[in-house]
Amino acid sequence: MKKFILSLLVLPFLSLTQLSAAPMHAYYCFNASSLESGNNFIGAFDAFYNSPVSKGISTHRLYAFELNGENNFTHCMVGEHESPSAYEKTNSIVQSSSEGLQMLENMNSAVTWVMNGAGTPVVVFGDQETNPIGMIIDIHAKDADTFISEVTKMMENSLIDGSMIVFADTFTGIKGRTHYVAISSSSLEGVLSNLNGSLSSSEGKNYLKRAKKFRKVMNRSLFSLVKSWEAK
Repeated sequence: MKKFILSLLVLPFLSLTQLSAAPMHAYYCFNASSLESGNNFIGAFDAFYNSPVSKGISTHRLYAFELNGENNFTHCMVGEHESPSAYEKTNSIVQSSSEGLQMLENMNSAVTWVMNGAGTPVVVFGDQETNPIGMIIDIHAKDADTFISEVTKMMENSLIDGSMIVFADTFTGIKGRTHYVAISSSSLEGVLSNLNGSLSSSEGKNYLKRAKKFRKVMNRSLFSLVKSWEAK
């Protein structure tokens, strides 16, 4: 089982030292009222990305949320920044160029923004490839240390097709959420197999017996990858 642990001592509020070195996935979630508005959003980012001024920006991925529970957005754009300084660099490139400002204007005209925030990947299980479909599980951790430790115990001997990533909300976008878990695979069947297989194992059953003491599941969402723009 391929496992990459960034930290096992993540608290709801990360220390400044941790934040200075940790990756930062900034998400910007919105409602696209029609296929046309969604395509206009993509076109706005395409135009900026294909211009010379976009050199140096981080990887961005657009996800569609097909089943989203109580969350009232249809899509999220995620900037995968290697560090807070990479986040600041991308923002500076956008804000300091006419192409970047035009992109923002076109996006604002195309969609309705719902929320934004950022998460830090804490534990990664499985491959680190970008998979086309996945599930987000919103978590309120009553005890963050115990939650991360118990998830690690459950997953360290599991075999999954794709990946499972636990994020700590660095800047919270959803009220009450402290963490979110992204489970992805090459198919929906693979996503569900990863979830159910992990929970039905002996480690998973032990996890479920104790889980109510240290975490609450808030929501589950189904998402699919729409398009990726790799770092330049």
